[in-house]
Amino acid sequence: MKKWYLFACMPYALAIIIFYSVAIHMQIALKGWPDGIGTRGFPESLLFHVNIQGWYLSVLGIFTVFVVPIIILLCLIIPKWRHFSIYFLLQIIGLVIFLLQMSFAPDAYLNWFWD
Repeated sequence: MKKWYLFACMPYALAIIIFYSVAIHMQIALKGWPDGIGTRGFPESLLFHVNIQGWYLSVLGIFTVFVVPIIILLCLIIPKWRHFSIYFLLQIIGLVIFLLQMSFAPDAYLNWFWD
């Protein structure tokens, strides 16, 4: 049973890892933070890393916000599935934790990230 909790926590644990690995990669590749918005002047490897981050966080966010609540409702309506709802609830908790942990990132990186 514990392995399923770990499995349910993996998507946002991976999101946090990707988020900070892009920050580290950016700091090393650019020797600082970007001056403006966008990816102009980024090396190819950093651009690839940023694209992976954008794709992963977009898909995960859309899934968590729009699909997971429907799945939770189905799990609560169908008695046999009720025990599965906790695993999907962990997705919503993961999103909140991910958004809160972003406050620990450097301000210059967050400015670039949100632009």
